[in-house]
Amino acid sequence: MAKVIFMHFDTVTDGIYDAKIGEPIVRLAKEKGVPLISDAKDYAKSLIYVENLADEEPTSYMEDEELDVLVKLGAITSDEALQCQQFTISPKVRIAPMMLIKGDILVKPYKLK
Repeated sequence: MAKVIFMHFDTVTDGIYDAKIGEPIVRLAKEKGVPLISDAKDYAKSLIYVENLADEEPTSYMEDEELDVLVKLGAITSDEALQCQQFTISPKVRIAPMMLIKGDILVKPYKLK
């Protein structure tokens, strides 16, 4: 089991939740009533900031599609995407509908600048 902390979404539902490793983050949020936006048509609305809470960064394979979309939206640079691919790590900004829980994390809303 992993601990997922939702912060700055809603004062009522913000908190710590148990989740299964490999569970989609949007499923957990929906089950717990956390107002996490999951828009598969406009990924810019579905960006979240994810901070790994474990001592060691877990290996996290990401689809090239997600990295490409993050670069296109300007959420990460192409150099950051390349580093994620080379070292099988995740960037701090993720697309909620594409993210699976891999360990203990802190999740916050993310807005493009």
